[in-house]
Amino acid sequence: MTDPLFRGVHVLLSVIRDLVDRPRWRPRRGRDGLRGDRPLPLLCVIGDVGGNDVPKALELRLENTGARSKRKVPHAHADAGPAATTAADRWSRVEREAPLLPLLDVLHSRLLADRFGHDKLRSFRHYRLVDWLTGRQLPPAQNIHDNRAIVRELREWYAAADTARDVEPQATAQQLGGPSVYEKLLVLLLTVWHRPLRFWLWVHGVPLVGREPRWLMRQPFMVPGHSTAFTGFAERLTAGRRAEENPEHVKKLLVHAFLQDLRLAYRPRGLRLRRWQRTAYTVVLLSGLTDDNGGWELLRLINDVRNESTEHDPLLVIAAADAKPADLQPGRPVEPVSRIKAELDAWAAGLPVHRQALRPDARFVFVRLPGERDDPTQADESAWVDLSGIKPRQPPLPARKPVVAGVVLALLAAVSLTGGRWGWVRVDNDCLPDPARGVAVRWVEAIQSCVGYSDDSARVFGPDPRLRAAQHAVFELNATAERLHEDNPERTLVSVVYFADLTHPVSDPGADASTSEELEGLLIRQEAQNKTSNTEPLLRVYVANGGDRMAAARTVVDDLLEPLLAADPTIVGVIGMALTVDATESAIGALGDLGTPVVATTLTGEVLGSRSPLYFQLVPGNAVQAELVAEHARRVGKQVTVYHPPLTDNYLDSLVSELLAELGADETATRSWDRQVGEVEVVCGAGHIAFFAGREGEFPGFLDEVVDQCGNDRPEVIGDDTTARFIAQSDLRLRNEFRGIAVSFVSMGARVVLAGTDCVTKGQPAARDPEHPGARPLVEFCTGHRRVRERVTGVGRVADFARLLARSDDHMPWPGERIGLAYDAASLFVAAARDNRTRSRVPNPDPAAPSTGPLPTVHRAAIAQELREPGDYEGATGPIDFARSRTGLTRPLAILTISDLHDLAEVPSCVYEISRPADPAAPRPWGTPDC
Repeated sequence: MTDPLFRGVHVLLSVIRDLVDRPRWRPRRGRDGLRGDRPLPLLCVIGDVGGNDVPKALELRLENTGARSKRKVPHAHADAGPAATTAADRWSRVEREAPLLPLLDVLHSRLLADRFGHDKLRSFRHYRLVDWLTGRQLPPAQNIHDNRAIVRELREWYAAADTARDVEPQATAQQLGGPSVYEKLLVLLLTVWHRPLRFWLWVHGVPLVGREPRWLMRQPFMVPGHSTAFTGFAERLTAGRRAEENPEHVKKLLVHAFLQDLRLAYRPRGLRLRRWQRTAYTVVLLSGLTDDNGGWELLRLINDVRNESTEHDPLLVIAAADAKPADLQPGRPVEPVSRIKAELDAWAAGLPVHRQALRPDARFVFVRLPGERDDPTQADESAWVDLSGIKPRQPPLPARKPVVAGVVLALLAAVSLTGGRWGWVRVDNDCLPDPARGVAVRWVEAIQSCVGYSDDSARVFGPDPRLRAAQHAVFELNATAERLHEDNPERTLVSVVYFADLTHPVSDPGADASTSEELEGLLIRQEAQNKTSNTEPLLRVYVANGGDRMAAARTVVDDLLEPLLAADPTIVGVIGMALTVDATESAIGALGDLGTPVVATTLTGEVLGSRSPLYFQLVPGNAVQAELVAEHARRVGKQVTVYHPPLTDNYLDSLVSELLAELGADETATRSWDRQVGEVEVVCGAGHIAFFAGREGEFPGFLDEVVDQCGNDRPEVIGDDTTARFIAQSDLRLRNEFRGIAVSFVSMGARVVLAGTDCVTKGQPAARDPEHPGARPLVEFCTGHRRVRERVTGVGRVADFARLLARSDDHMPWPGERIGLAYDAASLFVAAARDNRTRSRVPNPDPAAPSTGPLPTVHRAAIAQELREPGDYEGATGPIDFARSRTGLTRPLAILTISDLHDLAEVPSCVYEISRPADPAAPRPWGTPDC
């Protein structure tokens, strides 16, 4: 066959190749169409001479794109003239009526041919069902409710369509059959009921089984809602029962079912990769269209179905005819084929309006072949050679079988190498190894916790929304600091590791709020540093999790932080450390051995300073806390009883022993419990102080016992410094039993707490002498605190954190003490780095030596020494002088009280404050009620 040659054939083939190529799958944009798909035209080539040769030549090119195993564009060519005869011959041996749409029947049979390799169209169940029903003759019904004939026809079709599906279950049943009578009975029941049950589910349109009946009863043609059941609707389709139906609608239903099968073959759904692999639309090539042979009728039906169903379909129709019907686009001249691109653009622009108006020619695009006088161009002469390769492009990478097989094998290998349970536990607890730089995690089976460190949002610890949001905000400012450092490498980048217990068992109330407060303090310092400057250090924060009650702290240091400290020279120290337990003390010693300074925010154990020469403490130890309680008791003239759990760690043991020593009391002044706080007997009376010396998790139970045992004759309740964690947990305070209950607690950052609501809302602390040396740092803290909290209208993780705090109606109206303590800890490292960088240095006097500037980073050993330099650092929580005491002996400590624990809006008031003098021989009392 000679390829048709005419002016414009090059642009025609180019347009057809573009139309055949299916757009890549993308998320839906707007409301127009399916994801990644587009409406396709009914492309009609009109010409008196040679017009019918174009579809035939295209068929030859589509068919010869490669061997059978290669991918091909699904396509079918049909001559409309002999289509009726071809369809009649095809069904001549079957007792049925001739197809209503012979041309569609021919196309259906040719598209099902096994000649498209991997792109084969495997099923046309919707079309086959409708076509089967329209070709059947039912015997007369005995009455209006007699549906036996249609059920029999449906069962016959279903059995033929589902034969392959039945073979395997029956073969399996036969294999199961043994000599046992019960087994034979089971096989019999399965054989008898397997297909009838499935047929019943199918005919009733049950989801996952009855897809075809379910779809037919929901599509718009022939008004299926007028039938009470699918059997009634199916009967209306049969040859002898559709006399009262609209013939046009019956044919539209046939076309709609045909297109629906194509939609299902192309629709991306889940992990069914075959549908993702279809990268070329199905092409139908029609020749010799006339009004008499049904060619134009089929195209009109496709046009109407597309308009009325509002669904895209993957069918590209290319038709050739001698003349255009007069009723299609009347008054519009048919442009030459060389202008086909302009015609397609005009069609696409007008389609939304035309399909909305249900125009009978909305989907048609007509072009005419040129006359003999229009000579082809040079591009036209080589068009069939240059543009003959119309074939599907490669599918997306995730849908390619080698890639899928490789991923599956990799997953199987990972599971086999790591162990099934190993992987499952880590997946279930979101603790898989993370390839992100700056992230390392490990699952600790003994405490059922995911520990490790992170400096990136790829990994956050803990389930609490506020805690996670705080980490995300910190990590966002990490990225900002890194970006500023890249812009100005001379600007010092300082990194600290915030080490705390960020995960805990579900049954443990934990300390999420107080940990979030400390992260917020770091965030305030970060935000202050992330400003344009040539000298101010930039601050970056790693968040490290030591597990519930820091049980895995030493493991994290040895296995995870030690390699990190060796790899990242910008790390100058560790902040936090959560609580005083054996694992924490061990971790402090290990960090000291690694030459890493630790600034503890809230630890008060008495021997911590001896664990490492690089250990620093922001709050005084238990001896000062005991002195505070004893002085307060003597001032108010009340007797103190100490309540405590088993003394299992240094913190509890030293706190109780120091209290007894300061009170001049013996063991009779204590009450303890072994397993549950409910075992304790409370000493009641207004002349007594009930001092809780335990962990915050048991304080609510202790308070319950005080209320239950003493009623209105309650002692003054004072909680130790860990009780501040309970005070920060608003959900634990909002209990009806605590309404009107007064509670006092030892505060390690009273000056920040007493800054009050003005600090949060106005950025200014409560009224204080502006000449006081501690006023300026507190103002800076409150300004930064408000700046972070007011970012509710911005974008990013910090703004998300601010919005979360603003939405919550249960957070404290004053700045938490741990916010101030963490802020001061980070500020100490920033100030130490600043001081170290600004020290005057003498350059090498050797003229032959290369000139060198200051190192881009500061050494953590130098930072540790800077922290020990004499001189007070004025922090938001008070003056800090580690030259006098590395363990904060001279730092302020106070007793704060809340008159109604249930009232979250009440700002604590100061009862008594103590600052131990540098000279322990100084006259007492060291404290004062004038806070």
